[in-house]
Amino acid sequence: MTTTLFKSVETPGSPSIQDKIRLALEDDLRQGRLQPGMAIKEQELCARFQASRTPVAEALLLLAAKGMVSILPRAGIYVRHLEVRELVAMMEGLAELEGVLARLAAQRISTEQQQQLATALARTAECAASDDPVGYEQANARLHEVIYAASGNAFIIEQTRQIRLRIAPYRGQLFEKPGRLSRSQGEHELVVRAILEGQGEAAAEAMRVHISAGGRAFAD
Repeated sequence: MTTTLFKSVETPGSPSIQDKIRLALEDDLRQGRLQPGMAIKEQELCARFQASRTPVAEALLLLAAKGMVSILPRAGIYVRHLEVRELVAMMEGLAELEGVLARLAAQRISTEQQQQLATALARTAECAASDDPVGYEQANARLHEVIYAASGNAFIIEQTRQIRLRIAPYRGQLFEKPGRLSRSQGEHELVVRAILEGQGEAAAEAMRVHISAGGRAFAD
């Protein structure tokens, strides 16, 4: 009954209740409110979203298909806990995708986006200087999003975001590693310089090195 009521008020193109639940849970993962191994209770989600069990279960099935949650019969539903080898493999794939996006950004970036990129770099520098891993993580995400937008390739951007979403619960631990903030900032500076100078291959290589360094930090 609840699902029918939601459907009756939806307008064309508006997200379904299932999509709203899925997107909210993805944001919980991205922001660290859901951590690896944490149990997810369907009844609590039903109450939170004022929805029946059906759209909640469908949203969880979609997240399971993306590898973000584990549904264990007679045991429960949990945030997927990735093994180190999986994290490293994802970082390897992410390095290649982000390298392509950086190369495209160097070729296509607009004047306005150049200014946005410079501002984003200044913000990561501030957070690195003050040893603020939480602020740095947010500023880092902004910097990469500017590069994504400048690339102009929606397909590669989507693939990249999916990988980043899966590793999101672990990224805070990455930036808490001693010395990682300053090294990450130095890597950012090389990427941004190459993009602003229109050096596509240099930007791609600098980005691959940057992401690969994060992969090695994960492995450690």
